[in-house]
Parts: sequence; structure tokens; C-alpha cells
Amino acid sequence: MSLELTDLIKDFIATNLLSKVELDFLESELWETLEHIDEITSLTSAPVNISKELKLKDGSSWQLCCAAVLDEARPQKNSRTEQLRKLIEKFSLQ
Repeated sequence: MSLELTDLIKDFIATNLLSKVELDFLESELWETLEHIDEITSLTSAPVNISKELKLKDGSSWQLCCAAVLDEARPQKNSRTEQLRKLIEKFSLQ
């Protein structure tokens, strides 16, 4: 079974549910982004309706949406969204 980050984010917005395997996949995708942020040259923006549903700014990247989904589905002390937002700013990816 192949998992697609954008499809999982859309599914979460529609149902507010993802399986453990799907959430684990999103965690691994976000980890890859965080680990290799210095190698990324650009990020793809999610559609405005997706950003709005996740309470993000218009033009937010799919990776930022992924972080927001994980913050909602698997809350932790430090916000993944804020961590990624700071790195995006640091590496001028927006």
C-alpha cells in the first residue's frame, strides 16, 4: 500500500481520523523534511481551503500542513508546526 502525504492530509481534514500507520507515515515524512531542510530549495503550497482548515496562512506548504495535522492528531509539548515554520523562515523557503 502506497501512502501519499497530500491524500492523507485531505483525508484527515474530511474525517478528522487517520490510522496509526498513516500517522506514522506523516511523522516519517515530517522527520525527513526537518532532517534535510537545508537541502530543500522550494516547497509546494497547499490549496487555500486546506490551509484554512488547518488554521494556517494562505500559501502554507504541504509540509507545514503535515505538521499541523500531527499537532492536532498527536499533540506534544513542542509544536511541530512552529518548529517547521521557524526552519522555513531560517532557510528562506517561503
